[in-house]
Amino acid sequence: MSRSIIVVGAGIAGLTAAFRLQQRGFQVKVLEADDQPGGRVAQGRAGPIPYNTGARLLYPFGSELQALIDELGLRDTLVPLRNLGADCRTDDATYRIDLMPGFAALRTPGLGWRDRAGLLRSGLHLAWLRGRTDPDHAASALAYDDVTLADYIRKVAGRRVLERLVEPVFRGTRSWNPEDISASFYLSTTPSLLGLDTVHVPRGGMGRLTAALAEKLAIEYGARVTGIMREAPAASVVRYRQGAGEFEAAADIVVCATQGQYAGKLVSGQSDEERALLDAVRYNSLGIVHYALRGELAPALEFSLRSRSTRIATWQQMAAPADAGEAKSILYCQLTPEAVREAQEQGCTDDVDRLLRAEIRARIPGFDRRLVYRYNQWIACKLPVFYPGYGRKVARFLAWQGAERRGVYYCGDYLAQSLVNGACRSGAEAAAAIARHWR
Repeated sequence: MSRSIIVVGAGIAGLTAAFRLQQRGFQVKVLEADDQPGGRVAQGRAGPIPYNTGARLLYPFGSELQALIDELGLRDTLVPLRNLGADCRTDDATYRIDLMPGFAALRTPGLGWRDRAGLLRSGLHLAWLRGRTDPDHAASALAYDDVTLADYIRKVAGRRVLERLVEPVFRGTRSWNPEDISASFYLSTTPSLLGLDTVHVPRGGMGRLTAALAEKLAIEYGARVTGIMREAPAASVVRYRQGAGEFEAAADIVVCATQGQYAGKLVSGQSDEERALLDAVRYNSLGIVHYALRGELAPALEFSLRSRSTRIATWQQMAAPADAGEAKSILYCQLTPEAVREAQEQGCTDDVDRLLRAEIRARIPGFDRRLVYRYNQWIACKLPVFYPGYGRKVARFLAWQGAERRGVYYCGDYLAQSLVNGACRSGAEAAAAIARHWR
């Protein structure tokens, strides 16, 4: 008898789980609140401005992610981005850093010989961890779960390395302050980047991966789930709104593939194990303003040092798409973690541009005259925060979920790694647990 399964959420984790379950012969239906698949692995467009809904890059590691790319025939669609780097902007100067770990970091201005010795020591530790940690799972580096990234870098490489190399990258790419996250994230992912110089984006945008998965599945869009009820022993029931109607659907198994912050509000009758994990989930928020401008801007990517007086962590200039009309350039401005909190406190998350406009006018002469279009993007739940101690909670929960048959399973990046590959892996592992328990 083929078991029926409802997957709640068509993000990359839910799509992966549904795809793997369907391959195993289960009857699978996906409910998605949005009108397109992908969640934070998709793209949108506002006027002349294309934008990502969350993820911007695919890293070259991740066993499940790489397997999906090959199975879906997407390998040839990946556009390589080699030797990515950024200018780090201080109040009075800039210097270049590579975004992939390597010997070039030793040439960073402002580092003394002790700092460079610390960098070498850190590199040796990363090399030792390669093969001992899994980039798909932050919990694979549990020995460092209780240490903040800031404390780890200060101890192994020194304060200047933290301030001039690590901090601007994490603030600029993830909107994380190193004192707020566990070293386990860094020490599970970075070893797998050693010796590499290339990341990828799919031709046509990040959503190409999730769209390819969605084409192979039965998905109901515009279905906003309001509750997941266990109706043991026969089935679980999912309640959802779609259009003007309210509906219920029963299934043998439900996979809750929403962001962890929402999962705790949907599932009724939670066990102590579920509650302990879901109550511990945290996400950061992200504010971005995209500007379409007349005239050309030279391609540029800048991160700001924390010591600099600015609300902009990432400043990126790029060419506008060919169909952008009079707009010739796109300016991407991502808020610092402090500016994100400021926007929340001021209640202007739908208009974060007002926090940035004075600084942008100072940097771009004639900005108001050149402005064609502006798009404020606010991502309320951008990334799960693997803070100190959270990895152990994840490890305990995954052991519980994998131990025996259940009516509701969970998957998502908050159960693996704060990257696309982590979300893929979580979906695949939830599918494997269901197949193991229900066959």
